[in-house]
Amino acid sequence: MNGYNGVLERSSSITPACVLAGREADSTRIWLVDDNASFRALLANLLDAEIDFKCEREFSSPPAILQALARETAPDIILLDIQMGEYNGLDAIRSIKALAPEAHVLMLTTFAGPDARKRAFREGASDFLLKSWTVAEITSHMRQAMEFGSVASLMTAFLSSEKPVEKTAAPEAEEMTSKTSGGERWWAYLRGWLKFSPS
Repeated sequence: MNGYNGVLERSSSITPACVLAGREADSTRIWLVDDNASFRALLANLLDAEIDFKCEREFSSPPAILQALARETAPDIILLDIQMGEYNGLDAIRSIKALAPEAHVLMLTTFAGPDARKRAFREGASDFLLKSWTVAEITSHMRQAMEFGSVASLMTAFLSSEKPVEKTAAPEAEEMTSKTSGGERWWAYLRGWLKFSPS
């Protein structure tokens, strides 16, 4: 835990009253991990403006969130940056999932190549998001993670007719697309993807 710079906590008392008044009791709880304080504050405010999200905590490093997870109830979603000074968010995924197996870890980074994406999914991340995306795109992926869990990114790729990173559907799945329903095509595609996914 060396290099721990403290935890930046957000208080619900600073959330606008109009947002609190309209927020449902079962809002998706979010913890945000990023070493850029300005970005954290901006994204937290934007997420808090969404009726179904509540950004409860902000952390500047992986050690900070690991300390909190060891003593507190885990959130629904953890938005995790990759490059954070001396820390790499990819190195923290497995430890986070060990402490919070039900939490959805979504990588949120400026840029990353196929190797980083592949490692993130292998370590247990549910999705891979880019900071250059609009808030609507980010929140859409967060909602899909809550609904579909670890196959959220695959579902997104399927629905947008894109191939998931480094994955290819089995030939038999592709043959079925012309004579099956959307649901059947989705499951055939999923089976093909899982067949070639790394262990």
